[in-house]
Parts: sequence; structure tokens; C-alpha cells
Amino acid sequence: MAGIISDILKKQDEFIKSFQPRDIKFRVSQLKKLKQAVKDNEQLIYDALWADLKKSVHESYTSELGLFYNEISLHIKKLRKWAQIKKVYTPLSCFPSTSAIQHIPFGRVLIIGAFNFPFQLNMVPLVGAISAGNTVVLKPSEHSHHTSAAMAKIINNTFNKEYIRVVEGDIETNKELLKQRWDMIFFTGSPRVGKIVMEAASKFLTPVVLELGGKNPVIVDKECNISVSAKRIAWGKFLNAGQSCVAPDYLLIHEDIRDRFLAEFKKHLEKFYTINPERSNDLSRIRSKTAFARLKKLMESGTIYFGGVVNEEDDYISPTILTDVNPDSPVMQDEIFGPILPVLTFSEFDEAIDFINSREKPLSAYLYSSNRKNKNRFLQQTSSGDAAINDSVTYFVNHKLPFGGIGYSGMGGGYHGKHTFEVFSHKRSVYKTTTKIDLPLRYPPYVSWVLKIIKFLLK
Repeated sequence: MAGIISDILKKQDEFIKSFQPRDIKFRVSQLKKLKQAVKDNEQLIYDALWADLKKSVHESYTSELGLFYNEISLHIKKLRKWAQIKKVYTPLSCFPSTSAIQHIPFGRVLIIGAFNFPFQLNMVPLVGAISAGNTVVLKPSEHSHHTSAAMAKIINNTFNKEYIRVVEGDIETNKELLKQRWDMIFFTGSPRVGKIVMEAASKFLTPVVLELGGKNPVIVDKECNISVSAKRIAWGKFLNAGQSCVAPDYLLIHEDIRDRFLAEFKKHLEKFYTINPERSNDLSRIRSKTAFARLKKLMESGTIYFGGVVNEEDDYISPTILTDVNPDSPVMQDEIFGPILPVLTFSEFDEAIDFINSREKPLSAYLYSSNRKNKNRFLQQTSSGDAAINDSVTYFVNHKLPFGGIGYSGMGGGYHGKHTFEVFSHKRSVYKTTTKIDLPLRYPPYVSWVLKIIKFLLK
């Protein structure tokens, strides 16, 4: 594997030196080529997602292919505008110069994707890397090997390896890739592996974007629409069987509405997935036996209010609600990443805010409330990568919003839409002046009246 990776990188170095990846017409043509290649292989992708996670066609399109198409269509349409050098204000102290910002590619980019949305979380970053003018090595997760193989077939048959290449493999392949010197690394996954990526990147001072996860809190205020809130949280939590970095991870419900809320929650779950969710084609499965065993153990952290059914042969865990959960219990320590939802209660809004702030900063934070004061306090007094009020997960679809974490949940900048182009670009300052005018103010010997002028200009 080391020899294969070395050969790919040498060829990519030569391709970068041709400056072809920087050409805007070339970038747009490659984006169009990628879009068509995916269209030609949609059934292959649907089959792979079903084999890996038992994702229905509906969920595969709405959470995977549809988001990819939306992203790549936007880049094809807007790239020429985004890539233009943009003039910015030049102060009088810099007369007679002009100033501008130019987006330039990093160069060789490594993208390491995740298993939970194995198509979208690989392909949307790839769109941005192409759009920004980079060459790419894409390493999908080995835990979704059917989708990994599908992407390898599509991309490696569409592009030359000196430009874009999918490299498949296990953890040893990741280790070999991280030994190499990259111009930028984009990683989606857990904080634990994110630390490994960051350590490897630090050896070469390589810039990184880490899209991680966290325990995303949901505050359910007593002043909320209980039925709609329960329905939206249930959908957001159990989408992809809870294997989503933006999924609600635990509930903080006002004690006055706890019982009514849980009754509504149960009603909506049965409507979504029937009273026998295992037979539903709309409920995904757990990605590995290791994850299955971990999630099964976590169900011991409280009282099972609803669900709790497991079938290891089918990698199935039913949508499960846990009550009587201790804040120090195992289910409250790390991101759950599965169809288990712990429920805690509070009596005063301050308690919920303090609880969130006592823990690592999450990727997403949610509030369900009609109280204007509490909405403002939620936004002003908590910290998270993203925040949503009266909805779950759907903000992810808005390409105008940068998606990314803060602190333990991520770093390096958000992406989606124009932000994806920007995160794979370096903003280079461009400063132009003339030699026909050469003001003497900057040069020694310095005199007092010159300093007065400088102070006036820079005050």
C-alpha cells in the first residue's frame, strides 16, 4: 500500500505543476463529469447503502444523494463568481496601492470520510476540493465497505489518479496515508480519531478541518408545542438509526410536561415505524457488531420507557427511550450514535443551561420553546457548533449556513455551499502598487513631523 500511495502522490505533484487544476473551466468540467458519473450509477449507490445500513431509497436520496446533487449543482453554477479575485478597501496609509483577496487551492488534499452517511460525507467535501482547484485522495470508511467500493468504482473509472483517487482499506491504510505530507486534511469522524489525525498533521504543520461529533442536547421547555416538538425530535433522533453527528443525543425536559411529552413521543414513533419497527423498511441498522454491543450495554443506564428490543443477527436495535437516567451514567458520557435517547428533567431553565455548559461543547444544540426570553438566553448563554430552535437536523440542508463544530466537536471552519469552496481554499491577500510614485514618509532618517502624519493616518 505504501508504494501505491507514494506513486499516486508523485503523479499528483506533477499534475499540480501543470496548473491545470487551477483553471476554472477545467474545474467546472470536472464537477459536471462527477455529477454525471453519479447519475449514471444511482442504483449502484442505493444498493450499497442498503447493504451497509439498510437505508431505504427515500432516506438514501434525502440524506445522501439529494444533498450531493444540491451541493454540486450550486458549485457548477456559482464557481466562476466565487473564484473571482475580489477587491477590498485600501486605506489612505497605503496610497497609491490596491488590495484584493484571491482564493487559491491548498494543493494535495486528503479527505477521510465517515461510515454513517458514507456517500454524502465523502462526496460533498470532494465537491469543495475540486471546486477550489485541489487534487484529492479520498479514503472512505472501511465500516461501510459496500458504499466505499461503489465510490471507488465510480470515481476511479471517471478520473485519472494524478487528479482524484479513492483509496480503500482498513486502519493500516489510514495510518499509511497519515504518514504522508499533505497540503490539507479534511476528516469526518469521532473526536478520538480526530486527535490522531491532528497529531499526524502537526508533524508537517498541515492545516486540518475536523468534523467531529458530540452529545447534542435538546431542551424541551414547558412553553412549547408538545406534539410537534415530540414529532420533530423523534424524526431527527432516529434518522439513520441515530447514527448521525447532528442527532439529538439527550433530552432535558421540563418536569411539568415530561409525561405528556413522552406519551406524544411514543405515539409518533409508532406512527413512523409501526408497533413492530423491525419490520419497517424506514429504519436503518447498526453499522458493526462492536457498535451493536456498545449500544446494547448503554441501555442498562436507565429504565426502558419504550423500545429496548434487540436482534443481533439483523444488527437491529429498536428506537429506545431511557428514563431515570443518572447524569454520571455511561449513556451520558460519550456520543451515543445509535437509536437510544436518554431523558433527564429540569425545573428551572437555568438548570438546563448550566447542565449544557458543564460539558464539552456539542456540534448541535436544540431548543424547543415558544418563550422569547428563553430563546434569547439559549443563544446567548450556550456554545455549540450550530444551534436550532424548534427543529432538529434540518438546518444541515441549508447551504447558506456553514456546518461545523467548536472545541471538542470540531475545528477548521464550517462547510456546505460556498463555505465548502472556501474551506478548501486559502484566502491569499494580494497587494499591488506602483513605482511611479514613491512617498518618502516610510524611509529614515525619521523626523517628528512625519510621525505626526503617520499617527493621523493610523489612528
